[in-house]
Amino acid sequence: MSASREKKTRQELAASGIPDIKDIRAAEDRKKQRRSNWLYGSIAIIFVVVAAALLIWNSNVIQRKATAMTVDGEKYSAAEVSYFYRSAYNALTNSQYASYIGLDPKKPLDQQTLNDTAKMMLGITSQEEMTFQQYLMDSTKKSLVELTVMLRNAEAEGFTFTEEMQADVDATMKSVDEAAKSNGMSRGAYLKALFGPNMTTGTFEKVLKDSVLATHYMQNHQESLTYSDEQIDAYYQEHKAQFDVAAYDYIYFKGTAPATTDADGKSVPPTEEENKAAADKAQAAAEEAMARFKNGESLETIAKDYDIASYSSQTDAANYGDTMSTWLFDDARQSGDSEILESNGSRYLMLFHSRGRSDYNTVNVRHILCKVDTTGLDKNAEDYESKLTALKDEQKAKADQVLQEWKDAGATEEAFAALAEKYSDDGGSNTNGGLYTQVSKGRMVPEFNDWIFDANRQVGDSDILFVEASNYTGYHVMYFSGYDLPYWKLQVKDAMSKEDFTQWHDELVKDVTASENSGIKYVG
Repeated sequence: MSASREKKTRQELAASGIPDIKDIRAAEDRKKQRRSNWLYGSIAIIFVVVAAALLIWNSNVIQRKATAMTVDGEKYSAAEVSYFYRSAYNALTNSQYASYIGLDPKKPLDQQTLNDTAKMMLGITSQEEMTFQQYLMDSTKKSLVELTVMLRNAEAEGFTFTEEMQADVDATMKSVDEAAKSNGMSRGAYLKALFGPNMTTGTFEKVLKDSVLATHYMQNHQESLTYSDEQIDAYYQEHKAQFDVAAYDYIYFKGTAPATTDADGKSVPPTEEENKAAADKAQAAAEEAMARFKNGESLETIAKDYDIASYSSQTDAANYGDTMSTWLFDDARQSGDSEILESNGSRYLMLFHSRGRSDYNTVNVRHILCKVDTTGLDKNAEDYESKLTALKDEQKAKADQVLQEWKDAGATEEAFAALAEKYSDDGGSNTNGGLYTQVSKGRMVPEFNDWIFDANRQVGDSDILFVEASNYTGYHVMYFSGYDLPYWKLQVKDAMSKEDFTQWHDELVKDVTASENSGIKYVG
């Protein structure tokens, strides 16, 4: 990626809410094991020992059990370390921004350095050169330090493994089995594909249980933090720009030239001269549009007359710190203000309406998912559609039956919760009565979101919705539980608790380090 292209990419990402690393760098200050083989007896015995050793080596027993890292005296095997290393790697490669990171999986990770765009997305502010291998090892060490510290603190405070935690483990193992099945693999083979050849089901379950316990311990601490209305309001007043949203209209005038195609069919980026001409055209169009707006025409009407323009209206835009946000969230901004802004060559004709906090109430809702599981269906088979229809019909009938059973049980919230734990296929809520609390707009899939935020929604309302979205495809039996905190107050409370949690967390782990041992060579 060229330097200019990389800079533009960072600007585009920054406009999407990811801070540019160049803007925040200034804020950052951030036993070998020896093995001896003792040979006794005759040559025949030596051959037997060697043969046995080869069998053990080929089974990866030695590699996966070798100590790879030590954290404050706690030893971790290569297989355990691989869990965290591969988790970091999988998160990196499966990120929605993976295409910007520049990682080539075909090249050794220790021969590839992170560019500024990658650092920006990963929140790395150090100016020192870093390879992907170093990044993954650093991430692994941080995960192991956190795990070790949190498990020890949980034990000291009597925070133990519960049935709820076991349900989380069971749900994860179920997901693993479903994914393995869909890939035509056994559970063991699938785990090795994800976490490396040293991984076993036993090791995975052990680390998973420890991770679940540590996570619940940290969540329990954060959820225990409480704040008065006075504290929440004071924090909001101090950080208004972080929580306020803006309402505005704008016309976007494209100020960059399109790429062309050469004789070989390859894409040719526009020249500087072509981009300058496009930017000049955008500026001229924006100025002309501004004059028309001042004469009483609406932005929506004006935009229709320009082939390089598009109109948009926003009612709850957050502050991303970009060019538009800087103008919108200026304390001097008044309703009716208009201006032409430039960003990356393009122009924006802005019309400001208002700024304030999101006062709508979040909601609490229960649901029972009757999942349409297509794992066993072949999409290329001639009978795919008929089998899919049969599955949908089956789950619709189940949803109808569940809803009727709820009504027959008195149509109370308690009865609904009991049925959710009995019937729901949603692993995220079927252990707590199907309940989701403090749900904000846009958090759920569209059909779900539209139902719970219907202006006429009343406590106790119920319905059946069909949703088609990844793991939640199926029929959702709904129960509207009620309204909760205003969204702005929830945002502020969350920000305060995250700030305090981070301080608590960092204080616990600040003096703890992870050291590499000889088994580290088996990690990767």
